Amino acid sequence: MELSEAIRVRHAVRHYTDKPIPQDIVDELQKTIDRCNREGNLRMQLKLNDPAAFEGFLTDYGIYKGARNLVAIVSDKTPDWEERCGYYGAHVLLRATQLGLDTGWVRQFGRHLSKHVALESGERPRFAIVMGYGTNHGHQHRSKRYDQVARVPKGMGTPKWFCNGVEAALLAPTSLNQQKFVFTLQPDGHTVEAKAGLGLCTHTDLGIAKYHFEIGAGPDADFVWSRVEH
Repeated sequence: MELSEAIRVRHAVRHYTDKPIPQDIVDELQKTIDRCNREGNLRMQLKLNDPAAFEGFLTDYGIYKGARNLVAIVSDKTPDWEERCGYYGAHVLLRATQLGLDTGWVRQFGRHLSKHVALESGERPRFAIVMGYGTNHGHQHRSKRYDQVARVPKGMGTPKWFCNGVEAALLAPTSLNQQKFVFTLQPDGHTVEAKAGLGLCTHTDLGIAKYHFEIGAGPDADFVWSRVEH
């Protein structure tokens, strides 16, 4: 499965079966986690076969049932940690989808889950990705329109890669499905500003959306990210 397809088939799942994740899939996931930890200065941790981790755990969306596998996204408070958690967490999320797993992004990593994670000085568990084999594969949520999150200078033609990138970003999971981000093509035609709005976890959501944008734009897209101060 290509990443572009994984973006489209992945939906949040909260009810899981007790089917274990095969070792070959675990090994592939761990490779992705190790690479993302190096590149993103994170310490994501894969935890398997622990049903107690989600027992009675209530989120804004309801209770996770049958969940027993998770990737804890752990970081310190170095600059842009929120966006990095989202960007590299999205790598793991979509890799799991490629490997045939159902997933859900957990944004309320409280004390209940914290005891299942090893922490070093200055670190905190920020988010988690629950994964496994769902009792269903979830469903598509309502999305904003392209014109609500995309900006192009007046009179400038819009490159196809930019349109594709924004459309892919609109499929990214965001906290409470708020999609508070905007992608703006700069007058030079190849610099893109990605900016988060105000609200819960918006900088983390932006990191997820930026990785989706890169996948949608494609490897041959001639663009660079502009730097936005948080």
